[in-house]
Amino acid sequence: MSEGGFFWGTATEGAEPPMHVLVADDDDAMRETTVKLLEATLDNATVTGFPSARGVLDALADDASVDCIVSDYEMPEMSGLELLEAVRETDPDVPFVIYTGHGNEDVASDAISAGVTDYVRKSVTGGHRILANRIESAVARRRAEAERELQALAMSTVEEGIAVVDSEGRFVEVNGAYAETYGYDRDELVGESWEVINPPQENERMHLQILPTLDEQGIWRGESVGLRKDGSTFVKSKSLTKLDSGGFVCAVRDVTEQRDAEDALREQNERLREFARLVSHDLRNPLNVAEGYLTVVEESVDEELQDDVERIKTAHDRMRRLIDDMLRLAREGRLVDNAEAVPLTDVVETAALTVGLKSEGSCVVEEGLPSVYADEERLSALFENLFGNALEHAGPNPTVRVGPLTDDYGVCGFFVEDDGPGIPENRHVKVFESGFTTNRSGTGFGLAIVKRITTAHGWTVSVRDGRDGGARFEFRGVNVVDGAAAADGRAEPEETGVVTENEAPVGTETAADVKADDDTDADDDARADTDTDTDADDDVRTDTDVETDTGAVADGGDGACDDTSDNA
Repeated sequence: MSEGGFFWGTATEGAEPPMHVLVADDDDAMRETTVKLLEATLDNATVTGFPSARGVLDALADDASVDCIVSDYEMPEMSGLELLEAVRETDPDVPFVIYTGHGNEDVASDAISAGVTDYVRKSVTGGHRILANRIESAVARRRAEAERELQALAMSTVEEGIAVVDSEGRFVEVNGAYAETYGYDRDELVGESWEVINPPQENERMHLQILPTLDEQGIWRGESVGLRKDGSTFVKSKSLTKLDSGGFVCAVRDVTEQRDAEDALREQNERLREFARLVSHDLRNPLNVAEGYLTVVEESVDEELQDDVERIKTAHDRMRRLIDDMLRLAREGRLVDNAEAVPLTDVVETAALTVGLKSEGSCVVEEGLPSVYADEERLSALFENLFGNALEHAGPNPTVRVGPLTDDYGVCGFFVEDDGPGIPENRHVKVFESGFTTNRSGTGFGLAIVKRITTAHGWTVSVRDGRDGGARFEFRGVNVVDGAAAADGRAEPEETGVVTENEAPVGTETAADVKADDDTDADDDARADTDTDTDADDDVRTDTDVETDTGAVADGGDGACDDTSDNA
């Protein structure tokens, strides 16, 4: 239910459903006349006559969708009041009108005491028209009561706080979630003004800004401040929908915890970035000095010490990559607030070229890869890290596949998988931790960066086994651009090393052609390797210098869609 609109808005409007009326009268001429006049007077009504009460009861047993019963007072076998008593045993709410020519005060008193809905005398001038008006009023009241009961039931079952306010500004219906949000019982709010749940400044804003907008546009959504019964205030997400009656439906949700969490995350990320800047500055200076002296030493060192010099240079290179990755990790944690439509195919092609997938492997883009709302720069970094991870751990000439994830409603995410040895299930969560690596030369930040970019977009990422046994990364909760096509703007495979489904991979080269590491390369990603490592020190490395908020991701993910392709 959208802010109550399903029950309270235009969805409940439209033509009235047909009306089904039963008439019981033992006088054939009067019964036939009543049926004909009611059908001529009532709009969209079906009127059926019966010579006895038994016929009405049989009709009720066969069809429960009866809107009103009209009965004569005196009939053989069963009187009108006896019929009323029998009807009430099975349907206590159906309108029941006594229509008789034997009317007097005693009859009217008996009928009213028995619980009839109304009483009309046949002998009154214009009696049939009066009868039709009473029937219409009774049926309308019953339908309104049934709708209110349905509304109350629906409101009581939803977790979102929902209230209905009338044209006088008073609550006429409040569900439990709405009352609980403000610290009230439901009965305490019904009949009260909506102003009791807002502080004075918010009430002023309601009168000057929000209600005029609601009156003009029919709907208002935003955040405001709520006032609880105990006097405390909180931030709430609020949606108002205008009603034709002049009132409105209000849906609220307390977002205090969400805002506090976002503020805490921003503060944590800012501290992390500041820490990373300070550390990188303090580390780069001595590293530059060390590299300078090493250059001098290298020119004069004996040949038998050249291997030691190379080891020192390798250590320096790794330290520089650690510094660069640490800065990148801190930067990628920022929440994405400038998302725009980005074709995934274009980003995949560029990332494949950037990390050398053209020369060292191949990338297969499956049909249907969508455009998504994302920060293009950080999305590129995500694919660069994943592709670099595959190049380092999936073996020589790896094939990386990128394709859409779908559910019953269409495309809802994407996956990246390789044909390497895969990641053991007991490491599916650990691989996203900062500093985790099984490669002595790796920094352990690559997949942590992927995780932080994913979280910054509001997505989730999980690891599964790929169709060829390799590692498969699935991204869910992605905001997909409607109608996005994957093929637009795709470059030729011969130029990019990216091929489409069913084409042979191109651009593969031998391991000897692997390009040299760049000082700013952030592709030494953490990946588990199923090969036996004889050096126990290579198994796990934990970097305790940098803490991130990369939470655990359950295997298989907890996103909003399920992949329909075959995977473990």
